[in-house]
Amino acid sequence: MEVIKTIDAEGLVLCQDITKIVKDEFKGVAFSKGHCIKKEDIPVLLSLGKEHLFIWSEKPGMIHENQAADILYKLVAGKNMRPTPIAEGKIEIVAEIDGLLKVDKEKLIALNSIDGIAVATLTSNQPVHSGQKLAGTRIIPLEIQEQKLIAAEETVGTDPILSLLPFKKITVGIVTTGSEVSKGLIQDALTPVVREKLAAYPTVEIKFHEIVTDDPKLITISIENMLASGADIVFCTGGMSVDPDDRTPLAIKQTGAEIISHGTPVLPGSMLLLAYLEDKTIVGLPGGVMFSERTVFDLILPRLIAQDKMTKAEINALGYGGYL
Repeated sequence: MEVIKTIDAEGLVLCQDITKIVKDEFKGVAFSKGHCIKKEDIPVLLSLGKEHLFIWSEKPGMIHENQAADILYKLVAGKNMRPTPIAEGKIEIVAEIDGLLKVDKEKLIALNSIDGIAVATLTSNQPVHSGQKLAGTRIIPLEIQEQKLIAAEETVGTDPILSLLPFKKITVGIVTTGSEVSKGLIQDALTPVVREKLAAYPTVEIKFHEIVTDDPKLITISIENMLASGADIVFCTGGMSVDPDDRTPLAIKQTGAEIISHGTPVLPGSMLLLAYLEDKTIVGLPGGVMFSERTVFDLILPRLIAQDKMTKAEINALGYGGYL
């Protein structure tokens, strides 16, 4: 690139987008890269505070910001995503489906550690909808050494930083536990909350619901019947505390499921239980889910719907930001 005084730029070609910002009204491109500057453009450019301009002067080994943004886009975007048109040296990444966004955080940090590269994403493991912007890619200067982009490609490798898991059609069963509920002494207040949260996911069908006592054998039988009838996920509501009458964890264990975690470092919702029985999921929901607007249930629900299995280490990591 070559720096030219704006008053001397008539007939020359811009090598950058020129941004115009009017507070609360407009932010966008006033003059695009490749624009041939006319005499009447000069006063406008000066009014935008552009007393000097970058004019293209090709140098070996240097990559322009637009080409660099495209290279970064290809390193970051996975399947089910599309780019926005490039503007001001930036390409944004847009979801083409509803799903669960996954971000390789370690790769992202390593990529941004290369001087001059800037890639910003949403946080991992959150639900996103079709048309939602997920990330943006650009370089900080107007041009960058080709070797830095080669280093970026080596850093990321063949698997992109972002992936988008589609929300699948899920059949759900709900086992409401508690002798006080089964006897009609109190109203079931937790199941309506679960139904409301699941309603946010159109691919979910609640096909089974049964109210049983605190007898762990009966709870186990109810869970097993729902799984055998086609439930992908069974939620057990209630009976998750340390009280002697709360036997739901034992009932879940009796199904033969692998208990990944009973207890999470998240407040509210620390007594949640997560278990897997082959490709099926069983979740024990604590009573705190019905009292608090946001709990551990909200954190893991998108992953449950995407059938993205969680590990104990991932559960432990929820403590960071888990004080809800």
